[in-house]
Amino acid sequence: MKLVLSTIVVGIILFLLGWLCYGILLAEFLKPYYGFMQRPDSDMKIWAFALASFVQSLFLYVIYNQGYKGGSSLTEGFKFGVVIALFTSVPYVLFTWGGMKVPYKAVIPDGIGIFAMMFIAAIITAFIHGKRDVKVLEGK
Repeated sequence: MKLVLSTIVVGIILFLLGWLCYGILLAEFLKPYYGFMQRPDSDMKIWAFALASFVQSLFLYVIYNQGYKGGSSLTEGFKFGVVIALFTSVPYVLFTWGGMKVPYKAVIPDGIGIFAMMFIAAIITAFIHGKRDVKVLEGK
């Protein structure tokens, strides 16, 4: 049940954080560097962003569950968040900067956005994992 709850909650949060980070906060800043590669707004595949967010959230829970050895949700979530955020953002920055004609001044904020999103998602995953299962009340 926690897997399903985490996938839904964290998936929605990742989707909304992506919209906030890339659709609002960094949109105008990144447009000169990445805009020529983007689909026009009218052709964006929003369903693909949503699906990717849910897939990421599913894997976050599976990875956390496999590695969890006990401890507080806050401490473990923070450690997991740092590892997952670095695991996703640092290679992304290096692959993007190394393979595309994009200056580091664009790739660094992009990587920071990914780091922040994954860090938050990982901490929430840890909190959901650490919650006790809620038992359904049975009728008398």
